[in-house]
Amino acid sequence: MTTVTLLLDEDRLDITALNVAFAGLPVASASAELVNGFSGDLEELGEALREHFADGASWCRVGNAVHTVTDGSAEVRLAPRPDVPTWHADYFQASWGSGDGALIPPESRPQYATYVDRRYTARESCLQSEDLREAAATNGAGGVDKLVRHHQAQLAEWYAALDDFLRSVEPPDDVEDFPGWVTSVVKAELLDWHRTREYLASAVLAYHHGDTGPRPETVWGNLCFHFSTATLELVPA
Repeated sequence: MTTVTLLLDEDRLDITALNVAFAGLPVASASAELVNGFSGDLEELGEALREHFADGASWCRVGNAVHTVTDGSAEVRLAPRPDVPTWHADYFQASWGSGDGALIPPESRPQYATYVDRRYTARESCLQSEDLREAAATNGAGGVDKLVRHHQAQLAEWYAALDDFLRSVEPPDDVEDFPGWVTSVVKAELLDWHRTREYLASAVLAYHHGDTGPRPETVWGNLCFHFSTATLELVPA
């Protein structure tokens, strides 16, 4: 079992010793998350990369990057390094083989990939009152305030990423003219965003004012969301 020995930066590990290449360029680095996904076993990672990106394997081009195509919740990606002519391997937190990814035409995949990367870094688990009580026990009222503000900022970044995604697909004058895949993808994301925001609001209310009773889960709502170039409604089917 070969393990990682060289850290290039906090999220980039040197894997040049594996001698993995794609399209004539070496795969020189991998994210810590990807390496950890193989329990730090570089030999296993190298074999997986060779298999994923072999001729005839299931992969696709997404802009300048190359992605595996699977039905899972995450795929492996090779992205060109901006500083040297090599590839960087990491996880892409979506799937081109199922779900929203399967709806997106190949020419629009780069815009969606940009959105997914922003969403992943901004996505937090649904906050609950127990999390606030734990923060208070550890760091007092200041810890609670810091945690809530962090989740607020993450929600704002997530919404801004959705706004930029809508702008990037050249929104029409009439939102009804959006391609079906655009409204389907964005509405699914908005349901997730709204559910996360509702958990945050309920957690704060329960923490400060006690048990608020049963909280309905957001399944489908009569909600309207305003973006810089469009307005989208979530209405019952």
